Amino acid sequence: MTEEPSSQRATLGCGTLILIALIVMLFSRPGVDELEKEVKGLRTDIVNLNAKVEGQTQAIESLEKAIKQRPVAK
Repeated sequence: MTEEPSSQRATLGCGTLILIALIVMLFSRPGVDELEKEVKGLRTDIVNLNAKVEGQTQAIESLEKAIKQRPVAK
């Protein structure tokens, strides 16, 4: 009554095949590497902008100090 293991066949329906394809696509992470590179570039840009803002802030503080020390004309 039972068939030998070598002669047994497995059949998969369309739904099962679609589910397998979705799982493979989910775990293959398509496009994630490119996105990670873009995020890394943006983080670098933010660090550079923060450094420039800090430099401008120090320049403004220096100018404010110079203006306050300047004698007032009467």
